Amino acid sequence: GQRVIATGQVQAYTPRSSYQLIVSDMRETGVGKLLQQFEALKRQLREEGLFDEERKRAIPLLPNRIGLVSSRESAAARDVVTVLRNRFPALPVVLYHTQVQGVGAAEQVVAALRAAAEQKACDLVILARGGGDLEDLATFNDEHLARFIAAFPIALISGVGHETDYTIADFVADRRAATPSQAAEIATPDAADWLRRVERGRSSIEQATASLLSGRGGSLNQLSGRLTRAGPPARLMQCGQRLDELHDRLRSAAVRLPRPAAQTLATLRTRLLAGSPLTVAGRHRTRLEWLVPRLGSAAQNLLAVSSRRVDVARSALRGLGPQNTLNRGYAIVTGPEGQVLTDASQADPGSDIQARLARGILHARVRKKKDSD
Repeated sequence: GQRVIATGQVQAYTPRSSYQLIVSDMRETGVGKLLQQFEALKRQLREEGLFDEERKRAIPLLPNRIGLVSSRESAAARDVVTVLRNRFPALPVVLYHTQVQGVGAAEQVVAALRAAAEQKACDLVILARGGGDLEDLATFNDEHLARFIAAFPIALISGVGHETDYTIADFVADRRAATPSQAAEIATPDAADWLRRVERGRSSIEQATASLLSGRGGSLNQLSGRLTRAGPPARLMQCGQRLDELHDRLRSAAVRLPRPAAQTLATLRTRLLAGSPLTVAGRHRTRLEWLVPRLGSAAQNLLAVSSRRVDVARSALRGLGPQNTLNRGYAIVTGPEGQVLTDASQADPGSDIQARLARGILHARVRKKKDSD
């Protein structure tokens, strides 16, 4: 692919009708020179650490507003807007128009990025341009542009070219996308996918709650069985049998003991009656009456807390949905090319616009406009 410009003297050999060029000077030109410049700049910036992943910014999970740096007439800009509208319709997009090819294009791209940084209206920027050869993409191999992107204060996704195209802008950007459409997919979450995730989370919480309650119920049944087997009635019966046995033994011993021993036996009998099984049974009954309602309350409280968490998650997600925003009286206004309008300067008098409401779409024509102060 190397091209050169050669300067020299042409000599002709008449018998064979052949020519030869005696070259006195030769220099590179065209794609070959561009490729050499590309590789040299790539090595230089890599050595300076501008390609290091550690210095790059994280892409926000749910941006509030996206800036699009591209040509308003380009297919790349239309592809980005289409994907963003399909994935998250209520997400505002600000277009920063710029030339993307030709003399002065790199300076225009830098100016558009600078405007986005100074306005501070976006928390994510997409740099988009369609595919092409090395000469077509030369704008995005500019050293000044590369250094500006590396120092850019806003997270930036480079969606320049097609899958096989690589530019210096791709390496210094916070994230590289193979195509402009993929850049839009990386920039936005899929609202439908988020709803499915919340639904799966709700199902998991319900299953975990049911499993926990089932386990606690089994434990409660075991405790109930143990209380029945070792409860007051059974305990009373055992103690009664033991008391009868001891009483019989005391009566038998009293017959054989002298009077002082009989008095001692009576004292022991009084102390034994003071520790009657009825007292023990009363303590067990009180403990049981305290324990049973608390076990039931604990299970009910756990179920209520889990249900509230599911309701909070569902309400939060619905609050983020575009339809909820439209239901409050807002509208999404788009221009003739389908781009989302966020500024009166984006529409000219006489141009057709569409306003998407909570129910239906209004087709209108701009009579006049007034920019906000």
